[in-house]
Amino acid sequence: MRERCLVVVLWILMGTGAALFIGSGLLYWQGVSAVEDRSEFGSKVEEGGGQELKAPLAVSIAAGDEIGEVYFPVLEVGIPVFHGVTEGVLGKGVGHVPGTSLPGDGGNIVLSGHRDTVFRRLEEIKVGDKVVFEFGGGLYTYKIGKIRVVDKEDTSVVVPRPSEVLTITTCYPFRFIGSAPERYVLEAEFIGKEELMEDGLMRETQS
Repeated sequence: MRERCLVVVLWILMGTGAALFIGSGLLYWQGVSAVEDRSEFGSKVEEGGGQELKAPLAVSIAAGDEIGEVYFPVLEVGIPVFHGVTEGVLGKGVGHVPGTSLPGDGGNIVLSGHRDTVFRRLEEIKVGDKVVFEFGGGLYTYKIGKIRVVDKEDTSVVVPRPSEVLTITTCYPFRFIGSAPERYVLEAEFIGKEELMEDGLMRETQS
């Protein structure tokens, strides 16, 4: 009887382990797919046209809404951006931290993502590299001015700024197992906005 109980417990443990493995695998795949499936956007930005942008968004944005796309030219990678930072949102792409600014509003725009999925190549970005945020019918370009590592409790990452800044953050170290103790932070200054004209070409509208 005792041996049968041990067998049952063993099967339960094996089943639970398999379920956890499959669940984490699906989360990882969603994140990776969110990066790889959006590379077309980046190529269109660099070609200077052909991208049909969405109409400007309404003032109200609901949690989980896809609000745009962030593109890293040096990596040739584009990732969808969703409003919110729940696990469900971060499993699909990059999360926009509620309460922080949006492109064109001025202030601090804060994006967050998992270090082992959508932001697994963030270390390759250097000071001086550009980041393009497609939002509400425009292409907002930012230039990386600072890269820093802070404690996970450091709230300076989300403080308001006097000028428009795009702040991108993820857990650090990148290959840390478990709950990472620090945050890797990129800070990029706004340098210009482009939009599409009727002929499909982009023109600079703000700097």
